[in-house]
Amino acid sequence: MRNELKAFQIEIAGKILNYRLGKQLNLDRVRAFFEDRYKVRKIWSAGRHVLGILEKNNENLFLKLATTEGISALTKNEYKWNEQFNKLLPRERSKFWVPRNIECGLYKNELFYLITDKFVGELLIKQPKKSVTSNKLSNLLPFIIKFSELIQELNISKLSREEAIDYREAFLTKTKSWYKDIPQYIKEKNKIGHLLKIVENGISQLQKKTRHGDFTPWHLMKLKTGQLGLIDGEHAMGNGVEYYDIGYFIQRVFSVLENQDLAEEILSLLIKSEYKMKKLIVILAARAIGGFLDESLKSSPNYEFSNKFKNWVIRLN
Repeated sequence: MRNELKAFQIEIAGKILNYRLGKQLNLDRVRAFFEDRYKVRKIWSAGRHVLGILEKNNENLFLKLATTEGISALTKNEYKWNEQFNKLLPRERSKFWVPRNIECGLYKNELFYLITDKFVGELLIKQPKKSVTSNKLSNLLPFIIKFSELIQELNISKLSREEAIDYREAFLTKTKSWYKDIPQYIKEKNKIGHLLKIVENGISQLQKKTRHGDFTPWHLMKLKTGQLGLIDGEHAMGNGVEYYDIGYFIQRVFSVLENQDLAEEILSLLIKSEYKMKKLIVILAARAIGGFLDESLKSSPNYEFSNKFKNWVIRLN
């Protein structure tokens, strides 16, 4: 029943598509599809996508193939994000990189794939789960914050269908969809409605800014050449709200990595940089709602850190 959650639906050409749940594809057939143009070094299923390492002209490349039509729509968005980012911010003059597109197309005339260059480096955090965070992540916080600020100022356009909607309306609609899809007894037990009121009361002060949309430690990579790389731009849009990416990052550090101390360190740096706390709290409240929804989708939900983050945000307010 929960496969039909509206928070994970998009409308494309009059069709309502789900982008949360992937499907299994035949890996041998996928391999055969790409072997006529590339040497396929490795290929594997990763839930929503089939991923692969390809080689051409002695260069390793990265394959990302959507497994459903709904996921295809977001993967197309990622391709356009990569394209625009690299045009606006050429690598020769930047310490912040996203993958460079090599090719895109359709598998079986239906499923979108993209091929990019392959980053060489180490993810700041390998997996989105509780982990021991290293000093490396803490030391990179000013660099990470700078990356989120740079993204906000990029003139990105025509990525998401939501760009046809007022940016505040789009943000509030998405937040309400997260709230609505949380089981009712969880909303009541944890008094999540208070978070929604913070968003509704504060949304008018937010300005329009570009966002990456999935700005997390496990999507950031310290490259061997010294740059900070950012992958997975499926949710990027030019019609976002300010502070979204850094607010998302804080919530993921606090609730997923279960590291309140690091989240508070980030917040301290933002306060020193004269961030507007009233605006940031709106983003944090929205992300707290999203965190409860994420937890509710697990096979064995544990709302301990969702609640801790909620209470932390309310205290900040």
